[in-house]
Amino acid sequence: MSDEKETRANGGTLINPKTQDTRFELTNMDPSIYGQVSNMKSGDISSVILDEDPKAGKRYKIVMVTNKIEEHIADFSKDFLKIKELALKEKQINAIAKWSEQKIKETYIKINGEYKDCTFINNWLKK
Repeated sequence: MSDEKETRANGGTLINPKTQDTRFELTNMDPSIYGQVSNMKSGDISSVILDEDPKAGKRYKIVMVTNKIEEHIADFSKDFLKIKELALKEKQINAIAKWSEQKIKETYIKINGEYKDCTFINNWLKK
């Protein structure tokens, strides 16, 4: 049960804004939620938590961890989606880097004197 706009439509289940699913990596969670769930196990229910938000005011929350996957060495059968996501992200980064390198070569770029000594990730100075 939830009165919050983000979670009331799905029975109070928190949705990860980055992936749009219900799974979260603890290190990527909101720090306030991380502090509440980091020591909990699957099926654990927290005590009542007072959450004071300057915009929303005072709220009381009870948090339940429905499924906690402990830290482990990646296994292709268990972690296929995560491995697939990382591989896709790496392909995207490489494609953008290749495209940037090509466009920098054929594009006129003027860098003001005060910035010429900066260290750039890409070869903007075309030495």
